[in-house]
Amino acid sequence: MLPIYEEDVLKAQDSALASLEDVYRQEYICEEWRCRADLRPGGILCGEDGIIITDRENDCVVKADGEGNVVKKVGKTGSGEGEFSAPGAIAGYQDKVYIIDQGNQRIQILDRELAYIGEVELKNTKETDPDYLPQDLAVSKDGIYVTGLSLKNSVIDWYKDGKEKEAGENFIGSVFGRENGIYAVNSMVRYYDKENDSFGGTTNAPEWLFAVKGKELEKVCELPYGFNITDFILDEERLVCCSGAAGAVMVLGMDGRYEETVAYIQGLEDETYPQIKKGAGGEYYIVLPKAGKIFRCGKKQ
Repeated sequence: MLPIYEEDVLKAQDSALASLEDVYRQEYICEEWRCRADLRPGGILCGEDGIIITDRENDCVVKADGEGNVVKKVGKTGSGEGEFSAPGAIAGYQDKVYIIDQGNQRIQILDRELAYIGEVELKNTKETDPDYLPQDLAVSKDGIYVTGLSLKNSVIDWYKDGKEKEAGENFIGSVFGRENGIYAVNSMVRYYDKENDSFGGTTNAPEWLFAVKGKELEKVCELPYGFNITDFILDEERLVCCSGAAGAVMVLGMDGRYEETVAYIQGLEDETYPQIKKGAGGEYYIVLPKAGKIFRCGKKQ
């Protein structure tokens, strides 16, 4: 369970960014990566056989090669099998592709050739939290884990064997699946405003890397204060993350210590739920859904 802070306590603390000694060796090349299709990306998944991108504007899914050439395109606007309404984040597990179909409040499951396999209906929040949208997901042998921005029901939704459960408490952030384990990083914390007797959320707050163990979040390490980590992956023994506060892609050790900055990306600071994935060649792809752009960062050859 994450604590709920009081607003005046958070205001009294400084962000670690203010005292950070930036390590930016310029070993990486970061450039906008364009798919040769007119699309507005919502999520990305990289594999040996190509790159899969969701298109929020045209309600479809596109498969492309590393140069952005379109290999395949499936889907259209609708609520049937293989149809979408504002598709977003993507996760892969055991040769299956899991896509958040935001407008239809479900997750669609496809194979690597983008053929429809099945779907998982997400919990109905129309009455309890009508503004809530599922934003990020991760998959393991234990099921599907979904997060989104909610101050009323700030948990990780967990779907397994047709049943819905909840993991964590007071959690707002992103999730990542690795070697049959699920990890999570909070991008903000809830706080209590005594003067107005209300709850809110702030990004200038303590952050942690958690291992999701059943319904509990087990702390792995504390992360630098106030980075506002909006998405992450675990790449071997490194945490590669998008920092909203810095507008940068950064690398942290598994002990939470800052190691280096990969790239600064204009517009990343405005994204609540970007997506970062590792490509087949070791490069990183970063999707900015609000800006409608994809960036690719790789080491200089």
